[in-house]
Amino acid sequence: MCQGPITPSHDPVPTHPDQRRGGKRHATVLLIGRIRHTGGESACLVHDISSHGLMARFTSAPLVGDRMLIEVRGMSETAVTVRWVNGFKAGVEFDAAQDISAVFCLRDDHGHIARTPRFAMQASAIMRVGDARIAVDILDISPGGVKLLSHTPIHVSQAGSVLLPEINVATFGSVCWTREDRFGFRFCAPLPLTSLSRVLGCG
Repeated sequence: MCQGPITPSHDPVPTHPDQRRGGKRHATVLLIGRIRHTGGESACLVHDISSHGLMARFTSAPLVGDRMLIEVRGMSETAVTVRWVNGFKAGVEFDAAQDISAVFCLRDDHGHIARTPRFAMQASAIMRVGDARIAVDILDISPGGVKLLSHTPIHVSQAGSVLLPEINVATFGSVCWTREDRFGFRFCAPLPLTSLSRVLGCG
């Protein structure tokens, strides 16, 4: 099933000026993206996307001409060039035109839920399940949840909270899968970009 909050627009986004004047059709979205550049890895919030590029809000302002790799749900990591900057917002152009139809699909061709990019990290945290406090290690994180490691037995569907580093706020959710000493914890509500960036140390 392919669906999503899509609003076509003619907003000038990230591509060449002559393409903008041509009224290329873009789609308005709100998706967390993952960026890799010479300074490391960070998150961005994608506002508009087309087959030629996208416009996003960054956690630190890039410079015109910067090169980076960007990944969003439904689209493989691709190389881009920053074409314009306005504060923390910037337009980037893809090196090659992309098929963005999958960006708006909640499930892939196999019926699996389309995954938001995940961010690898290494940090300790405390998880609460009932009255128990469990020490866990965070292995990766996305707006929707975290992959955790713990030597304490954990069971699917257990509800609780995780005190994420930097934001020091209990984030509630439930265990969605387990595999030996690793398990997934799905948040009840997605993390906003500001909170995710602080957890990653790039906010």
